[in-house]
Amino acid sequence: MRRDSGLILLAAFAAVVVAFIGSTLLSQRAAREVGQLALNISRDAAPGVESMAALRAELRRIQALVEQQAMEVGAGARTPTTGVDEARRRVDESLARFAALPPAPEETRLLRDLQAAVRSFDEAAERVLEQSRSGAADAAMRTLSREVHPLADEAATIAGRLIDFNAQQAQKTAEEIEVVHARAGRLALWMDAMSAILAAIAAFLAVRAVRQVHRVQQEHQEVLQRRNEELEQFAGRVAHDILSPLTSAGLALSLAENARTPQDHIQAAAQRGSASLQRVRRIVDALLEFARSGARPETGLSADVPQVMAGLLEELHPQAQEAAAELRAETIPDSSVACSPGVLHVLVANLVRNALKYLDDSAKRIVVVRAWPRRGNVLFEVEDSGPGLPPELGDRVFQPYVRGRRNSAGKPGIGLGLATVKRLVEAHGGSVGTGRSSLGGALFWFELPAAPKAGPEAVPEAPRRAADRSDDRFVTGA
Repeated sequence: MRRDSGLILLAAFAAVVVAFIGSTLLSQRAAREVGQLALNISRDAAPGVESMAALRAELRRIQALVEQQAMEVGAGARTPTTGVDEARRRVDESLARFAALPPAPEETRLLRDLQAAVRSFDEAAERVLEQSRSGAADAAMRTLSREVHPLADEAATIAGRLIDFNAQQAQKTAEEIEVVHARAGRLALWMDAMSAILAAIAAFLAVRAVRQVHRVQQEHQEVLQRRNEELEQFAGRVAHDILSPLTSAGLALSLAENARTPQDHIQAAAQRGSASLQRVRRIVDALLEFARSGARPETGLSADVPQVMAGLLEELHPQAQEAAAELRAETIPDSSVACSPGVLHVLVANLVRNALKYLDDSAKRIVVVRAWPRRGNVLFEVEDSGPGLPPELGDRVFQPYVRGRRNSAGKPGIGLGLATVKRLVEAHGGSVGTGRSSLGGALFWFELPAAPKAGPEAVPEAPRRAADRSDDRFVTGA
């Protein structure tokens, strides 16, 4: 869950960065597009309008100078043609500037027509000037009215069309600039809004992640504190359980060392001291067994169930006799489980010893051990005819140092046997639990994965419940 939150948070921050970069790139693209359109106006449309306006003005100036020359011929005056030559030079410069601009197809056609009209106008104006110089005033006036004026109007009209064309192009470009600017503004606003939303989401996720980390740390601290308290309590109980028999052993030794102590009292004290030391030995063994149960199990091991059960019953026979109980083994299949023989021995032995210990004063004193294959596992049950588990214990009976009522011998035990069973079973991939025995007492069960047998035959799964099986294979008891 924390990993998913971290990935979502990382994705949110990445989305914020992408949105910010995208907004910047879109703004730069719009700026470049607007700049290109502005260059089209400043470097094409505007110079085109300027050059055509200048050309048209110079054509009208030439027209006026030629007309003035023709009108003054009859009076004997002679107007120099310097102004006409200068105006012609400016007309040529205007045409050259316009021709150097990037042409559109429409501009190219109009430019050819304008160049032809200017050339015709220039020739007609030159004839008027020649006629004026030769004194033919009437011919000059006729040429002026019939050729110069119409050709000047034609050239001015074509130049006006070019001016209108470039003005329209400039207007279209300006409109495109407005469209690009508006679109860029909308996109930038949308990207900024997205960035803000994603930033808010990222901030929310960051706060939540920090809170989760803080909560996990707090829970971890609480667990550590709880574990420390349990460890302190566990250590205190272990110390009490060890110190109590050691104190008894010390008192017995002190009594035995006293020269005035009668012989029979010395022998009794020695027996009490020996019993106390045996108690310490059992406590230490239980602690070591519980510590080893937390180790990682070896792989590839297998335990033969009938063989382990036979050895176990032989070992526990004296304890069953001491408890005046009958120890039975029912329905032991020819199967193996995926653990070492020693682990299986510890598991069943702890449950059997626990059952013998808590038979109390039951009139019927029976402990039954059974096993059978089930769905790829082997299920083991140990049930007794004792008073059963106290209702308040429940599954807590498998926790370390949890002890039930005092047993028939008055010795509560250290409380690690069932905890060891649970740790060993779960370490080997099995499960463990409790129930009500058909004998009236407690039932403890665990199951372990079955190990493959060397032979080709498979063991059939027993269809009957524990309470219906009575085919005893091993019986021992009082």
